[in-house]
Amino acid sequence: MLANQASYPAVPSPVIWRLWLIQSLLLLLLAPAFNFWSLAIFALLLLAKLPQLLLSRPAWSLKLSNLLALTIVSALLLFARDLGVLHLMIHLLLLAAILRLLGFRQNDHADVQQLLWVQYFLFACCFILHQALGMALLVFMLLLLQLQSHYLAFAAPGSTFPYKSALKTSLIFVPLWLGLFLLFPRIAPLWALPGAKQAMTGLGDELNPGSIERLVESDELAFRVEFQSRLPQPDELYWRARIYDTFDGNSWRRRYNNDLADFSKIKHNSNLSFSYKIIVEPHQQRHLYSLGVPLKVNYPQRIDTDALLSSPSVLSQRASFQVQSVLTPVPDFPGAKNNTNLQLPPGNPKSRALAAQLAAEHKTPEQLVLAIGRYLREGGFRYSLNPPALSGDQIDMFLWQSKSGFCSHYAQTTTFLLRAAGVPARIVGGYLGGEWRDNQSYLEVTQRAAHAWVEYLHQGAWHKFDPTLQVAPERLFASLEDLLSAADLLRLEGNWLGRAGFAKQLLQQLEDLDYYWSRWVLGFDNEQQQSLLGSVKNRLLELAALDWWYYIKIILLLLTATLLSRLLWLRLTTAPPVISVWLVQELSPWLAKTPEQTVLQYLAALGHHSTLQQQSAVVAAHYQQLVFAGDIKAEKPLRAEVRQLKKLLKQQRR
Repeated sequence: MLANQASYPAVPSPVIWRLWLIQSLLLLLLAPAFNFWSLAIFALLLLAKLPQLLLSRPAWSLKLSNLLALTIVSALLLFARDLGVLHLMIHLLLLAAILRLLGFRQNDHADVQQLLWVQYFLFACCFILHQALGMALLVFMLLLLQLQSHYLAFAAPGSTFPYKSALKTSLIFVPLWLGLFLLFPRIAPLWALPGAKQAMTGLGDELNPGSIERLVESDELAFRVEFQSRLPQPDELYWRARIYDTFDGNSWRRRYNNDLADFSKIKHNSNLSFSYKIIVEPHQQRHLYSLGVPLKVNYPQRIDTDALLSSPSVLSQRASFQVQSVLTPVPDFPGAKNNTNLQLPPGNPKSRALAAQLAAEHKTPEQLVLAIGRYLREGGFRYSLNPPALSGDQIDMFLWQSKSGFCSHYAQTTTFLLRAAGVPARIVGGYLGGEWRDNQSYLEVTQRAAHAWVEYLHQGAWHKFDPTLQVAPERLFASLEDLLSAADLLRLEGNWLGRAGFAKQLLQQLEDLDYYWSRWVLGFDNEQQQSLLGSVKNRLLELAALDWWYYIKIILLLLTATLLSRLLWLRLTTAPPVISVWLVQELSPWLAKTPEQTVLQYLAALGHHSTLQQQSAVVAAHYQQLVFAGDIKAEKPLRAEVRQLKKLLKQQRR
């Protein structure tokens, strides 16, 4: 080890600065995994390195580093029990990297080796924690800086990074990376590590007037959908996520329903069936999204008796799943406790009286629903994101005083009236609509599309009714920004770049790239891998079943024909040598021709030299007849006489 260390120069100071910068950027990238107090401690530790870099202070001793590590790890185990496996591992790895940097000895390359390898593990954690395409590119750029620092730490003084060689090596490894991506088994613990108990986003377990309003103020992405069948119409895009059926006078809460159900055998019209793939953003909850009644969903997602989709674990990473749904009323399972959907707390006497009056005038649930819708349309109600606060008897106050509200107000009021009239009813929380992207290749649904509507029980099924459309029917076809007043629009958050005309197209292209990154890279799960391998296997079996000897014979025949054609072409296109050049080449072994000699002079000299004047004269006569008289017939006897002359010359030489 000492010999190996002695062969390397001291680590240059610029490399130490780079390693410190890399750790600072890693802390920023991994910030979502940290609590406020742990983030502050790690930031202070990084700042403690600056005196060493700027003022040449000595490195921390091993004793001090171990004592600090023991203290921080103990605090993590005692006060951060909800970190989760992945986030706890990130804390420990980053702590090890920072303490190694604080105790860094410039002449000890064992220190830099340990530091670099710990940071490589932190880069892997970054790729797990951030799955958006933009963040992945940022992490990759930082990884390139790490690789350059790794090289410079062990290179000779004055060395520069060999960019061309590194690029060539990278290109060699690209097929290997691609092969590992396609063939490496998707083992769940490696691809979906559990995270910490972070703040939940999206629809919660409780719904009250104001909860949906707070949610739609954000344009944060909720999920994206790609349809394999026909594209649905706007009034078909009701994404069910939650059921709220317990009312305490102030808030509606969901009933926990863990009973699984199978709707695959229900009769339905194929024109109302949809097949689609959903890519869900992490929201730290278990609920998922679907249209109508989900018939099938790929494992491990589940379908419960309320026809809602859920994940077996908290969704802390992007997830994709395939669904087949049918747009029919949700069947009511036998034995379901529908009395829960009739319960109401005391209060709201005027609303109860209105419900009794409507029930007396309209005998069926369908007629009653239409009557409530007509009451809302004709009662002077307004659609607003900023209605007056409700207190006390909320339903009475809304119906006879404020008459202004958002979807949750109308869903709550309609559900109360139906229950008071003796019709089982419940609130459904989810999303309505979405924005088509990339020429309708996929649908993007943001938190701004959050919505609440009503389901009521009739003839053994739960039927959908959206009371908000009675007040704002254009909600189906227009965006939220088009429906709200100027005062309400001030509450909406938004990407200012997205509102600028020059950047809107660019942002859409980036969103499309991020979608296809999620679709083809992050969404390449075990099911897709098995499907790909199965397709390759079937193709290989098809190729193995072919009559290969027949194809080999055809290939050999084609190769032979190509070769013969090439030879014939060369024969036809290659010009024969000039007759004078040929004649001299044939006879030059017995006498070399000088530059000033003509062919006839050369033949006379050859005859005199070999005492074969007569034979040389015959060759010269045929040559004159061919070249000067233009008699083509003289070529054949000329060649014959040249062969005879060569034969006599050979005999003389013996």
